[in-house]
Amino acid sequence: MENSQTDNHAINFKRRMMLGRIIGTLIVLGALLTGALVWRINYQHPRTNDAMVRANIVGIAPEVSGRIVELHVEDNQYVKQGDLLYVIDPRPYQAKLAQAKAELLVAEKDVDSRRASSGSAELAIERLEHQRAAAEAEVSRIEAEDEYLHSYLERLEPLAEKQYVTADQLKQARSKYAASRAELADARAKELSARSAIDEAKSDSRRAVSLIAQVGNVNARIEAAKAVVAAAELDVEYCSVRAPFDAYVTNLNTREGEYAKTGTQMFALVDDRHWYAIANFKETYLQSIRPGQEADVFLIGYPGKRYRGVVTGIGWANYPDNIKQQGVLPEVQRTLNWVILASRFPVRIEIHERDPEHPLRMGMTAFVTVLDRPAEIPGLSPATEEGESKTRIPQ
Repeated sequence: MENSQTDNHAINFKRRMMLGRIIGTLIVLGALLTGALVWRINYQHPRTNDAMVRANIVGIAPEVSGRIVELHVEDNQYVKQGDLLYVIDPRPYQAKLAQAKAELLVAEKDVDSRRASSGSAELAIERLEHQRAAAEAEVSRIEAEDEYLHSYLERLEPLAEKQYVTADQLKQARSKYAASRAELADARAKELSARSAIDEAKSDSRRAVSLIAQVGNVNARIEAAKAVVAAAELDVEYCSVRAPFDAYVTNLNTREGEYAKTGTQMFALVDDRHWYAIANFKETYLQSIRPGQEADVFLIGYPGKRYRGVVTGIGWANYPDNIKQQGVLPEVQRTLNWVILASRFPVRIEIHERDPEHPLRMGMTAFVTVLDRPAEIPGLSPATEEGESKTRIPQ
């Protein structure tokens, strides 16, 4: 009887041992299977809670300085492209524009006057050329006459010695020759004066032409005056500042009467055309992320609300946090890392869905999951999406 009970206890113990081993084996296999499944899911659909909603911010700064006379927006207001934001007092710039236009008219009149003067100078040069030609002809005539009188005098002088001619005839011949010499000198002086007048007139003509500043079909003085007018017109246009795109006004802390300085930002616009999430993924997940993949974006502020997005780019650089620069040499800390932490790289996910009841705000905390399939963007074919992805971020 005792032997039978002992055998029964031994059999039950073996059965319990076998059942324990089977259960333990199933637990280990289940853990391995669960771990493999979780690993596969994580790498097929990488996810992170280190993400934030972002939008492009553009600072609004005036192109001209002046006092604000009109302010048409309030902080956090929504504006559409082309809406008037504020107006800077345009009167000083309108006065400069009027002055520039007046100077343009003066330049045009001055150029016309100088062109007329240049034409008159050309006529004067032509007239002086005629006078010079007449003077040369007169010199030639007098030279011929002078040569004849000189020859005649030379013939009379021997005859006068022999008393073949009277003294009065010889005296008359000498007087005519002297008068001819004087007349020749006067004619040569007139010719020289005509040449000098021509040179001076040509110099004045060249000076007038240079003052006109004409180069081909373009007049430099008039074009310079027109450029001043165009710049003044731009300044008047810059006095009215308009929204460059649909956006939200943010950080507006000014009113009418404030003096705005050129280049000093007065407030910012949050670009409402493109919203995206910057998700920081571990470097071990990057091999599973490609531009063009679909992504799910969940926001803490809107529990249960899903936004569809598409991966548009992966960051190419990450600043190391354990390296300092000392001069031209890096300073590397002497540390022994028992646990290696993977670096994180920013992944940009463009958000294509909008919900007026759940508006996006820059800085909202997000959870992002990248799906293992290409995104379907409304209005774009898959080929276009793939082409855009390759164009934006080459991999």
